[in-house]
Amino acid sequence: MSPEPTPSAQQKAEARRAHAAALRDAEIRRERRGRLLRWGGVVLAAVAIVAVVTIVVVNGRSQPASSTSDSPTSDTNSITDIPSSPAIAAKGADAPAPWPAPADASARTAAAGLPMLSSEGTVEHIHSHLSVTIDGRAADLPADIGIDVAQQKISPLHTHDSTGIIHVESPVASTFTLGQFFTEWDVALDATRIGGYSTADGHTLTVFVDGKKVDGNPASIVFANHQNIDIVYAAAGETATASAPFTWPDGY
Repeated sequence: MSPEPTPSAQQKAEARRAHAAALRDAEIRRERRGRLLRWGGVVLAAVAIVAVVTIVVVNGRSQPASSTSDSPTSDTNSITDIPSSPAIAAKGADAPAPWPAPADASARTAAAGLPMLSSEGTVEHIHSHLSVTIDGRAADLPADIGIDVAQQKISPLHTHDSTGIIHVESPVASTFTLGQFFTEWDVALDATRIGGYSTADGHTLTVFVDGKKVDGNPASIVFANHQNIDIVYAAAGETATASAPFTWPDGY
């Protein structure tokens, strides 16, 4: 086998120039690829930003205004429903005792001309005590008068328990009457009747406020803080007397 010919100096020089040119072409291609990748990244980032902004704007436009029907703001509208001149007559049933809390507290509160609120008010905050005696027997004052447990709503005029304490917890300053409360309770009350008991059968109906006898329609009595109200229905000839002053628990 004959030996391969030795490259001449010219051939070596041409080979070096070809190799250098190939290296330069490869470097140029790498730079071009780098620029394309960098620009592509910028474009993709811009597209992503535009997409996010578009989604936010579209969602913002399509999102309906949040409802306030179950928020305290809805009670702001109800505040205007609290009358500055309360009802001085009671609208209730002519039924004998015992008188339970009404099944539909919201309906009875509306009958009393009062709104149902999502929480107790704090502007007007007083407590009165009511006792009712029918022929020598105490008539219980039930819990949850003015409170709709199912709807989680509460009247500014209500009871929490059966102690006889009536709560006035209103978001605005106003006056509240015994007539409003008896309407919420769904018990008739006027100068001649309480529930199903009337003075037409020879009985008497006597009302005391803080131990003092008051005349006229008891439904017009305005609640005051730590007030004691006694309603006594008794047979003719019997002397009606007010009950002992109520002992207020701590915190009232």
